[in-house]
Amino acid sequence: MRLTILGSGTSAPDGARNSASYFLEHGGVRMLMDCGAGAVHALARFAAPWESMTHIALSHYHVDHAGELAPLFQGLKYGMSRPRSEPLLLMGPVGLNRVMQGLEHAFGSELFRVKFPFETRIIAPGDVVALDDDTLFKVAKTPHTEESVAFRIEAGGRALCYTGDTAYSESLSGFFADADVLISECSFEESREGGLHLSIAEAGRLAARARAKKLVVTHFYFHVDEAKLITELRSQFSGEIVVGKDGDVIEIDD
Repeated sequence: MRLTILGSGTSAPDGARNSASYFLEHGGVRMLMDCGAGAVHALARFAAPWESMTHIALSHYHVDHAGELAPLFQGLKYGMSRPRSEPLLLMGPVGLNRVMQGLEHAFGSELFRVKFPFETRIIAPGDVVALDDDTLFKVAKTPHTEESVAFRIEAGGRALCYTGDTAYSESLSGFFADADVLISECSFEESREGGLHLSIAEAGRLAARARAKKLVVTHFYFHVDEAKLITELRSQFSGEIVVGKDGDVIEIDD
């Protein structure tokens, strides 16, 4: 598996970090995970094979995770270098139809009418979707919004997990168990009572309880001092730590 970080930031404007977005490649699977601001042009900037993407998966519908869905489909309609016939599946939790209808109302009813096979699928906690013969996509609920979910992608005996946005949850450590790579949001320097995001310590604790091999932290609402951040994470987690940046490529060997 190969994961390119298209956006390691949040909704806060940042010259170095787009909003949340990732591109996963494995075998015949080329999947965009979340589609926040900056994602569409980052696909080209970081040489992701976006014209042949097979899947789009949205974790929830906050604008920093789904705000460039309309520009993405505009690009798929008018910006490709060649016609395509490969099918595309758009997956998202409950509310996907509402979001798409809202975008059609804003930008025109032709927005999602592309010239290749296109389907949508509502995903729910507990779902397992076969992306191809060797790749499974699993879904779990996160405590963030009513619809928000996390992802686990398994292929070739390896697992890559993505928290989406989430508050700390012991149950998620089981869903992320033994992940080769855990892509985790890390929104706040300190935990916040009633907060719906992870702090540095909570991101480290979640990875430790999941026994993840590598923790990649992203989605920062604070200025990142990389050395300080790694030191604070190390107090909770003893595995490999990567402070994610736009353009980073994470490889997971079979």
